[in-house]
Amino acid sequence: MIDETDSTILDEIITKYQIGKETVSLMRQSLNRINEINESKNFRYEPLVEFEKRLPRLNSLKEKATESFRPFADRYHTSLCASMGVPMMESISKSKKVGNYEAFHILFGLTNAKAKRFGLAALYSALQGQKNDIPSTGTVYNIVFDRDSPWTYRNEAEHMEEYARYHFNSYVINEVENSVSNPFEPVISLYEQGSADFIFMQTEYDKVRTERLCTFHTVNIPNKGNVLAIHMTGDEKLIHYRKWGEPYFTIHPVEGQTKLKVVGIADQRFMAD
Repeated sequence: MIDETDSTILDEIITKYQIGKETVSLMRQSLNRINEINESKNFRYEPLVEFEKRLPRLNSLKEKATESFRPFADRYHTSLCASMGVPMMESISKSKKVGNYEAFHILFGLTNAKAKRFGLAALYSALQGQKNDIPSTGTVYNIVFDRDSPWTYRNEAEHMEEYARYHFNSYVINEVENSVSNPFEPVISLYEQGSADFIFMQTEYDKVRTERLCTFHTVNIPNKGNVLAIHMTGDEKLIHYRKWGEPYFTIHPVEGQTKLKVVGIADQRFMAD
């Protein structure tokens, strides 16, 4: 449930923009759901054995999330990752037509605050985890600002906050403006199941390229420590992990060796060399 301060701000938005009862109900329900995500659970280091018990549920949700965005990807001949922007922009356009656009502009301050708390929990979790080495870029890298390198645990936590903000806001506006279905519903379900981040990745295995949905989870792996588990759709056990702040195309096998490669994601800052 949203707290007293958030509820007061929401009431002020409702009054100022004269929002109807049906829309108010949808706003409250969607905000309540976002605020009920318990980031302390998302960022606790779960024992590997416990985590793997939840993989059937995670795989089911990932299949739903993938199928939610596939129609948009097929319609616009784009990647699944890029397709997530389509229903978001459609709902923004609807909000302008019905006169809710300015209200959402203020309302998203509440979801952004929730994402900020999510990012803060990520930062504290990173401090207790295995981290990437300080970037060895000589005098170019600024240790105060993390400037000139995205590969630090602090930037990792900021990325998690950024994507949480994107997903939380998209869920809320689609829940209100999309009368058919909300493609971001399984995305939020994955956050409720402890995901720290949600990214469609271009992968390559034996020279075959596939776009797969990847979620990161804070897990304690024997002999590896507190790390970010990398779970991709269809994996029936945990196969890969990485340290906080390592590039997204860097993946380590939990056991033995791996043939899988991450060859790209939508965020161009994180492209493989």
